[in-house]
Amino acid sequence: MNNEDIKGLDVKKGLSIVANNKKVYERLLKSFVGNAFCDQLVEAILSGDSDQIRQKAHSLKGVAGNMHMDDLFELSRSIEAGVKDGQPLSGADDLVSKIKDANKQTMDSINMLLNNPDILDALG
Repeated sequence: MNNEDIKGLDVKKGLSIVANNKKVYERLLKSFVGNAFCDQLVEAILSGDSDQIRQKAHSLKGVAGNMHMDDLFELSRSIEAGVKDGQPLSGADDLVSKIKDANKQTMDSINMLLNNPDILDALG
C-alpha cells in the first residue's frame, strides 16, 4: 500500500508535521475522529448562520490543513471564502453533500490506519 491508496489525507505529509512520530500522529488522528468538525460545519450551513458557517469552516480548514486532509481543507477553504460580510452561502445542499462525502472518505482512511498500524509503519 502506498500513500496514494489512502483517500482523503496525505499520510507522509501528515507524519512530517510530527517529525515522523507515529504515536503522536495516531493521537492526532484519534483526536480528529473524536471531534465533530464536519458535523458542526454541516449544522451551521443548514442553519444559514453566516458567522457560524465562517467560524466552523475556519476551524475545519485549520485542522484539515495541518493534518494534510486535502479534500476537507479545500472544501472548508472554499466555504469560508464564500461567506463574506454576512452574505448567504450559495449551493448549501451541494456543499453539505460534498462535506459528508469527503468526511466519510477521510474517516474511513483514518479508521483503516488506526486499525492496521502496519500500514502506518509501511508509509512512515
